[in-house]
Amino acid sequence: MDKIKQIIRDNRYLLLLLYLPIYLAAFFIIDNLDVPHFIIRCGIDSCIPFCEYFIIPYALWFVWFPGVVVFFMWHALRPYIKNDSSEDTIRQSRLAKEDFIKLCLVMFSSMTLSLIFYIIFPNGIDLREPIDKGNLCAKAVELIRAADTPYGVCPSIHVATIIAEALVIKDSKLKSLTPGLKITAYIITLLIAYSTMAVKQHSIIDVISGTLLAAVLYYLYILKGSRNERH
Repeated sequence: MDKIKQIIRDNRYLLLLLYLPIYLAAFFIIDNLDVPHFIIRCGIDSCIPFCEYFIIPYALWFVWFPGVVVFFMWHALRPYIKNDSSEDTIRQSRLAKEDFIKLCLVMFSSMTLSLIFYIIFPNGIDLREPIDKGNLCAKAVELIRAADTPYGVCPSIHVATIIAEALVIKDSKLKSLTPGLKITAYIITLLIAYSTMAVKQHSIIDVISGTLLAAVLYYLYILKGSRNERH
């Protein structure tokens, strides 16, 4: 317990994670507001066929999203976890800390702005059609639909979060993030983003707006950092 207190005391940036329970509470409250919703739809949506098997990458988000956060956090805390104070470990820890903070600020900003937009402009989809298949993946889609209302979709938080993670991974200087791992991360990001449309949880408009939101916030963060370095 004393070691945990020391880790938190020396790494106060970890307190950023306290945002997550606040976000979840706000999301479920907003998601269940009984208000008229503007339906988001695009002609391209009807050209994207429903495929229940894409529920696999869709559900992968629930592991990938926190997993990337934990990855950077673990590397940032490695000197404590491994009790290793070598110069290389300390340097990698510093880089991971920068990536972690960047990721949290961009990702959490995307999530917050999305929630604000859902309040100002309540929106939803009407893309869900009855599923006439009885395989395991089809049943999984039905379970997801039962748990998640078709409201609060644009911009897609599902997509904004993984785009933020992909951008941080792209620019990360951590040695453990080899080119092969980065390419794998990009492929997973694309699969998850497409899956939101393939299982009819989101319109392509939601996906594009979520992507743009995360990208704009990321590059604003980079721009601000570059200006601070010059001053």
